[in-house]
Amino acid sequence: MSTIHITLNGERKEIPAGSTVAELLVIADAGRQPVAVVVNEHIVRPDQRDSCILQDQDQVEILVFAGGG
Repeated sequence: MSTIHITLNGERKEIPAGSTVAELLVIADAGRQPVAVVVNEHIVRPDQRDSCILQDQDQVEILVFAGGG
C-alpha cells in the first residue's frame, strides 16, 4: 500500500494514499468530536469530508471546539 506525507497540526504524519478527510479524522481519533478541518488554509465543511482526498504534502489542521467560560 502506498503512503503520502502530510503535516497534521504541525507534525509530519504518514497516511495511506487516497485517504479522505473523514478517514483522517478516524486515524487521528477525532471522528466523534465536533471539529473544524482546514486543508491548505481552506475550510473543509462536514459534507465535503468524505469526498476531500488528501494529497502528498498537504497542510491539515484539526481544530477541536472547546467550551468554557
